[in-house]
Amino acid sequence: MPAAISWLFLFGYQWAFYLTYHGHLHTVFGYYSGVLGDGILIPAVNVSAFVLLRQLAPGIPWKRLPIYLLLGFATATAAFLAQGRLDLVNWSMPLAFHWSDIGQFHFFVMAGEVAYLYLVLASAINNWSHLRQDPVALKAFAIGWVGLALFAASLAADYIR
Repeated sequence: MPAAISWLFLFGYQWAFYLTYHGHLHTVFGYYSGVLGDGILIPAVNVSAFVLLRQLAPGIPWKRLPIYLLLGFATATAAFLAQGRLDLVNWSMPLAFHWSDIGQFHFFVMAGEVAYLYLVLASAINNWSHLRQDPVALKAFAIGWVGLALFAASLAADYIR
């Protein structure tokens, strides 16, 4: 279930926008980070994060969720401002600092995704000794980091070419 929900909110909506897109800019299918990242890697990271949270359930810092939400929105804002400043246009930002409908939706998806990952990271750090003794949690943590590193590589590959 976490994989399906993650895929729907990270890639499925982009596919739906693609079906109605009539512009000339590259869509999600023109980017490694779109297809591999949003379609496979980040959903895999989210499943690993879900497993990690399940293993550390008593130690999840739910009281700090508003902080992680603010950090998620701050991170998404910084990413979109950097995209505009660097004039990295695509179908979500066809002109610098001007977001399309999919760009606006992606902003909220990104903010939510990053907030979730901040919560997971805080849970891992706060429960580090428990995490190191739980092979399932430790494996989920490692898989998550590998997935994030591969996603970062897919982003770099997109902007290098």
